Amino acid sequence: MPTRLPSSYRLPRIILLSYIATLSTGIGVIFSLLAVIQDRYGFPTWSLGLLAGIPFAMTLFGNIWLTPLADRGWERRLITLGCLLLVLSLLWMVFAVALWQWVAARALMGIAEGVSVGAARRVILSWSPDRHGQALSSLMVAMLGGILIGPVLGGVLNEFGWALPFLVPAAAGVVVLLALPAVRPGEYERPTIRLSRRRLTALPGLLSGLLLAASNWLYIGVIDAIWSRYMTDLGARPWLIGVGFLVISLPAIVLTPISGRLADRVNPIRLALVSAVVGLPLLAGYGLVSAVLPLLAVGALHAACWSFVTLPGQAAVARAAPASQAAEAQGLVEAYGFVLAAAGAFAAAPIYEAAGPRSLFLITAAAVALTPLVVFLRRSRWQTAF
Repeated sequence: MPTRLPSSYRLPRIILLSYIATLSTGIGVIFSLLAVIQDRYGFPTWSLGLLAGIPFAMTLFGNIWLTPLADRGWERRLITLGCLLLVLSLLWMVFAVALWQWVAARALMGIAEGVSVGAARRVILSWSPDRHGQALSSLMVAMLGGILIGPVLGGVLNEFGWALPFLVPAAAGVVVLLALPAVRPGEYERPTIRLSRRRLTALPGLLSGLLLAASNWLYIGVIDAIWSRYMTDLGARPWLIGVGFLVISLPAIVLTPISGRLADRVNPIRLALVSAVVGLPLLAGYGLVSAVLPLLAVGALHAACWSFVTLPGQAAVARAAPASQAAEAQGLVEAYGFVLAAAGAFAAAPIYEAAGPRSLFLITAAAVALTPLVVFLRRSRWQTAF
């Protein structure tokens, strides 16, 4: 029977989730402003892919090389470093003018996410070792909440002043930074024998969970790069672009806790696989609309489906991985996801410019479909794992 979270962890949990929400809010304010940044400084369209893709590439670096340190007692240091880099990157954006300055500031933001999210998952799993799905769902809700708030905040604050979308989350980051020393991980097994990444991914169920948890990041990379441009081309102003992010994110906020509880009770890979297949036609549907309201309706339905893909995939990885390498296993999820996100972000703008949204989202749906196909073909490897 799952145990309740000890009272000694409740305040640290609030602080940790506040940091994750602040981090994703700082990332999210850029989403609704990419077209504004492009028009304000005269950047070419291909730069949208660079600005959206470089954080994913740097997050990949953090997840591959730095996140494993969280399994060796560096959780708090990595989370603190991430918060500090987040604040610095947001402040740099206030003064950035040249494209390289924007790219560098966005790179710092990517490293901030890369060093701290896997560490945060390690901490929250150490507090609830028998409730993987529910523990991870709380962190995902905080991330999605920030992604939901960020674009709206960015679009609205931009109406009152150019610097405000960056200064407000930076100030929140400073407050959280001062509170982070209270965040301490629970007791857990320290690694004595460390599995190589190849042996780690060979554990029954781990690779299938990893593939499903990360699969949606290709879509996220595409959306990061062209959502602002796409909505602008459909006639939306920055504030409506932000509201659009809210609409397509809200179903995931509501449904992720349900997904987490369900993933603790059933085979999480089967749950994620079925949901992924249901979501594929909706992903293709992004490019088949010609107005803002139908686009938002398709996005909301797609988000509802993928709420039952990403979180169950993460829970499957947490179940399959040894407790002593929980952060590294979650870091591999993030790393693979950000490879896909970077590919989607870099490719989206050129495809959008050359072939339009219909071709872009049909290609994206076809690429994402490869993941559930591979997982289905591997079903003998995961059906007996859970």
